[in-house]
Amino acid sequence: MLPGLKTLWDTERDRMVVVAGIWAMVMLNQTGSGVLSAVIPVKLAADGHTASTAGAISTVFSVCFLVGCLIGPQLVRAIGPERTVWTIAAANAALAILHWAMPSPLSWSIFRGAGGLAAATYFVLVESWLSAHAPASSRGLVFGIYMVFNRLAFAFGQFIIAFVEPSAITQLFFISSLAYIVSPLFKPRAKVDVPIMGSPNLANYLELPKLAPAAAAAAGVHGLVFGSVPGLIPKWGVDAGISVALIGQALSLMQVGGVFMQLPISLASDRFDRRLVMAGACFVTAAISVMLLNVPTTWHVTWLTLMFLWGGVASTLYSLASAHAGDLAPPERRVAWVSSIMLIWGSGAALGPLVASLMMDWRGSYLLWSYAAVVSAATGAFLVWRKIVRPG
Repeated sequence: MLPGLKTLWDTERDRMVVVAGIWAMVMLNQTGSGVLSAVIPVKLAADGHTASTAGAISTVFSVCFLVGCLIGPQLVRAIGPERTVWTIAAANAALAILHWAMPSPLSWSIFRGAGGLAAATYFVLVESWLSAHAPASSRGLVFGIYMVFNRLAFAFGQFIIAFVEPSAITQLFFISSLAYIVSPLFKPRAKVDVPIMGSPNLANYLELPKLAPAAAAAAGVHGLVFGSVPGLIPKWGVDAGISVALIGQALSLMQVGGVFMQLPISLASDRFDRRLVMAGACFVTAAISVMLLNVPTTWHVTWLTLMFLWGGVASTLYSLASAHAGDLAPPERRVAWVSSIMLIWGSGAALGPLVASLMMDWRGSYLLWSYAAVVSAATGAFLVWRKIVRPG
């Protein structure tokens, strides 16, 4: 068992029962999401649609996700936290079936847009709930485990497609629907308080950058860097003369690194000042980016190892930002702050690929790593400055 987890379970059993229920609920939900995210582009390709069609549908999801970050707290407040879990599960399950029943790019764009709204609302609630019940001394570990389970479940959902014959691919829409509708059964059953739902407004969203700028900065750099670099690595790799097989290995190793390094870094953030841990993660990301810029691509083992380390360190910044925001959030602002974290991350993930790709087209693909290094190092310096001007 992880260091401190058994002690945490023994001393905070009531809280951890709730947290474990949230973990399990999210795993089922993300399994359904993983299945859906894999089936849609495969089915579009099989039906002869272009890559830009799949990209446009994905963009609709992302834009609606950002909108959901803004309106999600109002929906949760209007419906109630307990009922929201079941409402979103039913909506997602119905949307998965509608994908099967009405297979056209236009209808799928509408369904994915609705799914983006539902996903944002769901994670606003779940992460607020998690922040409310995670013991303060172990909030980093709780969010770290949450991110590991989230990532593994999503990957498992995508992996299922490998075991289905192409002729039966649409049956996976029913698997996705089943995973969604079953997920609320793992909802915490213990007698616990739900997150306080204040009346979210624009001022609440702007409080996070003002009162917890370190959390806002870490969420932003995670979106700007980790939200853009993996998607542009194939372009960099092809231009650098790297084989497609090795590029695939590198992308996989980045995800594996994120799983293996999430928990040690999360534990460190519980033992030391969380801002310094976030700053350290930024500086290490910047340093590895510089190494990747200079290491010959013929040194396969070396740069694959660096890819593993880069993905492992850079991927932790979102959970660290969420934990730091949870440390500082007043109970009545917790939902709005979680929504703000997601909005900042989503904006960075939408802007980052555009900026990085323009730089690559301007001077060459190698600027991908220069971009990652500069953004990460600048954010790390800001976090250190925040520690100096506000030591507590």
